[in-house]
Amino acid sequence: MNEIETLYRQHASAVFRFALGLSGNRAAAEDIVSDTFVRLLTKAPRIETRTARAYLFIIARHVFLNNLRRQSREASLDEDPSAPPEDPAARIDGRARLGTVLGALRSLPEHERAALLLRVDHELAYDDIAAALGAKVGTVKVWVHRARVRLAALSHQEGDCHETRRHP
Repeated sequence: MNEIETLYRQHASAVFRFALGLSGNRAAAEDIVSDTFVRLLTKAPRIETRTARAYLFIIARHVFLNNLRRQSREASLDEDPSAPPEDPAARIDGRARLGTVLGALRSLPEHERAALLLRVDHELAYDDIAAALGAKVGTVKVWVHRARVRLAALSHQEGDCHETRRHP
């Protein structure tokens, strides 16, 4: 097994979770993971295995941002008008809840979303997050705090909406 294959086996799922959190879309996350490892294979110098995970997150974030720039220059198609409306009962299942969480994450500014995902989902130290995002440690701590506050506010608003619907 070569070095890239070993890194893929060790870190692909973590890179996927990070990419899914950034993009909010499974297909886009899969593309980001693929592009990340292709870039690692074709452009990266030999990397140390102890810093590989953070380096992969940096690459994945750059791929995500490049895709965002590319998408901003593309025209989007309207949604399919023949698509059936969403069944309210479907919101109860796990996929609907995941969609809600990903939607809330997408509402955050990208730098706050990236910092929060690296801290909470991947348990990176603030120093490592700062290095990955090219920011100061204090700035990263502020971003993570703001992201948590915004998500809590969204959660509270969502709770108010459900209470209003239940008790007219």
